[in-house]
Amino acid sequence: HRQLTDCLAIDSGFAYYSLSSIFITEYRGAELGTIALLANIIREMITLLLTPLIAKRFSPLAPISSGGATTMDTTLPIITQTVGQRYVALSIYHGFVTDFTVPFVVTMWCSLAG
Repeated sequence: HRQLTDCLAIDSGFAYYSLSSIFITEYRGAELGTIALLANIIREMITLLLTPLIAKRFSPLAPISSGGATTMDTTLPIITQTVGQRYVALSIYHGFVTDFTVPFVVTMWCSLAG
């Protein structure tokens, strides 16, 4: 029974659970904020645990994409260990840009929800 904009707001948290879940809770309520928190934690855990498999199965860029905002801090060591030093700068840049966009994109989707 969720609207598309609710799902997009949750997904736009990009594993930045401490910020995105607060925004979603303020705009859309505690239930959706809790779902966002869990979804973002699960996203980070999947990246931490499955980076070697994701990189092997898809590409060296896939774990960077799946890590979202965490690629510049939490998941950077496993990504570096798995895909190599060559992708460190890209991973940090990706994490920074994603981290910066979370407040704007999440609040945009929450505002569009009816």
